Amino acid sequence: MRNRLSSHLLLLFALVVLEAIAYFAIHRAALIRGYDASWIGALRDLAMYFPIIVVAFWISAVKKFKGNWVLFTAAILLFSIGLLIQYRLYSDPEYNARNKAAARQEKTDALRLRYINETYDTAKRQMMGLSPAPPTGTEAEVPVKESSYTIWDALTASYTWIPIFSLIAFAIAYSFCINDRFLSWIQRNSFMIVLLTLIPLAGAIIYSSAGKAAGNTTPWEPSKIPFLLGFAGILTARYKDLARTYWGIPRARDIVPLVVMAMIPFIPFFALKDFGQMLIFSGAYATLYLVAVRRWPQLLLFVGSVMLVIGVLVMGALPRDIQEKVPLLPTIARPIQHALPARIQQRFHLWLDGFDPPSPEEGWWKKDYDDALAKDPRMKELADQSEAMKKSVNTDIWFDKLAFQPAQAVFGIASGKTTGRGLGLGFPEVIPIADSDYVYAALAEELGLAGGAIVVLAIIVFIIAGIRTSIEARDMFTKLCAAGLTAFMGVQALVNIGGITRALPMTGITLPFVSHGGFSLITSFAMLGMLMAFSHRNAQDARGVARARPKTRELFGPEAVQ
Repeated sequence: MRNRLSSHLLLLFALVVLEAIAYFAIHRAALIRGYDASWIGALRDLAMYFPIIVVAFWISAVKKFKGNWVLFTAAILLFSIGLLIQYRLYSDPEYNARNKAAARQEKTDALRLRYINETYDTAKRQMMGLSPAPPTGTEAEVPVKESSYTIWDALTASYTWIPIFSLIAFAIAYSFCINDRFLSWIQRNSFMIVLLTLIPLAGAIIYSSAGKAAGNTTPWEPSKIPFLLGFAGILTARYKDLARTYWGIPRARDIVPLVVMAMIPFIPFFALKDFGQMLIFSGAYATLYLVAVRRWPQLLLFVGSVMLVIGVLVMGALPRDIQEKVPLLPTIARPIQHALPARIQQRFHLWLDGFDPPSPEEGWWKKDYDDALAKDPRMKELADQSEAMKKSVNTDIWFDKLAFQPAQAVFGIASGKTTGRGLGLGFPEVIPIADSDYVYAALAEELGLAGGAIVVLAIIVFIIAGIRTSIEARDMFTKLCAAGLTAFMGVQALVNIGGITRALPMTGITLPFVSHGGFSLITSFAMLGMLMAFSHRNAQDARGVARARPKTRELFGPEAVQ
């Protein structure tokens, strides 16, 4: 495909048509289940493409964008799939309902009545005490629960304004990052930017609850970009000194500032016990180091150290029954296991043995088990009756508190098979946060392996375009920033999809551009704006070099150019 706006606009228009068909399919599926999916919400989502196209024309006509349009198109494809899944979930009266059982019963009754009207003959209807003559025409239609979603709801919903703010963040990030003076200022003051970012982050941590601040906002999302810029700035100033090594190890005065800079973001993550974000930042920082360092001894030493640390953590976090299968492993892993927080051990148990609850006497699970019994005296009474009843109560608490969402996600993906149940015909609404952390499970259930593969392919295309942007950069700071932004997106997608499919421990990380909650979408679009700005700068630099080559040949001849 040629890298022109017209080609990618054609893809966007085709995407709008497919989205409209998909919204109609969700509406028809809702009528089958006895409720109405609001047309207002569908039109609101389709109207989102207008500011997207306006932004595309703005960077093309006003900003004279010459970079890689694949970044933009791949991101909008992921964003469109996210819009579709949000509409599917929030149209369902069961999702986020206070009484989920009653909402599920209403849908079940509607499906049962429709089935009776369409398939039961006269004899079966008489046996059930119904009218012998099956209803025809409009009489055969089941009652439909009308949607209460109004225009005012659409105008005031966060799912309307967050995408708009995301596009604004994209435009701001793009405008700043094509400016050489801004990038030079960032590079000179990178360490101070990180220190200033820690102030609001520390406040958010103090007043956060369960890792959330200001409602359902994760406090570290706005801090990703400043931390990345700061580390890239420090590494740009120091990367040449890292080449001076002894036995593959850089000098202390060269490596210590980088280690301090890299460890700063992990302080709040340790405070919040959010090891998913620690994993993402570790992946991004490791990528920056690998890009900046070119000597094989350093690369091998670094990769070996990272693999050793990961191996030690995994060994200590393995469930005890798995450790006992390896000689001497329980003895070696015991001190590591005591040092690891309970949250890490929970995640690993969910990953490796999630359908088998731990013993109530397990140290990292005992507190949650006791708290659940304290809140429900009836359950505590049952647990005290016998060991068998205690085991049954423990299983109920385990699946109610921790294992319910991962189990439902796995069941949903398995039921989707290759082509999915169909839009609106699955049951992703039973997953409590299917619109955010578990959005991949929702789309894989209704779109199947094919829909999940489209998402994975779009992410891979985006990552390849980001890597290309980093490779084509002509200065180290831009190269590191582009590599770090790409690593953030890639590692975050890998951790999210890997956790849902149980290829990795689940960490509660959103899927870039697809999950539409809080600052996650805004941060993703801001990173997209920065990547596109760097791609535009690369194209301008390449054109400048191409224009300078004929003059160089005239002055010095082809040998000098060679």
